[in-house]
Amino acid sequence: MDRKQERTIEWECQKVLRLYYQHVDQREYEKAANLFTPDIEWQALGVQLNGREELLKGLVAGLAEGTIAHVITNTVVDVIDETHAVSKSYNSDYYVPGARVEDGDGPLPFEGPHRLEDNYTELVLTDEGWLISKRDVKVIFRRSSGPVALESWAKEEGKEVSAK
Repeated sequence: MDRKQERTIEWECQKVLRLYYQHVDQREYEKAANLFTPDIEWQALGVQLNGREELLKGLVAGLAEGTIAHVITNTVVDVIDETHAVSKSYNSDYYVPGARVEDGDGPLPFEGPHRLEDNYTELVLTDEGWLISKRDVKVIFRRSSGPVALESWAKEEGKEVSAK
């Protein structure tokens, strides 16, 4: 593989990551879930979700009643071969539970980022294009506050919630 092909793969994988956050922030959960392989392994905030259907349920239950905005940065994609890549990045999450910015008369209260996360992502080339096959999110910083909706939903569903 030449460097031009490698750069193309890097760009396409970064676009998938940006689209994921854009869809989540706009509450386009089906579009977000479709950026993952059907057998996705997804872990964040101590919640493990397996498969596209479970991920979609988690996104809807975990974010539908609040407002979230992600800022992704320091993304580095390493191309393994023509059909496999891995990515590391950070993202800051700005989160207000139970309030939708579009329902208000102005901006939501702002206390800075809710958390800063270290993301590890595996991507594969499929017939649908590049998709995320594994996602592992580790929280580096977190504002002191109660559980977010995803954590509460996971607990209600009887899912094992491990250390964050």
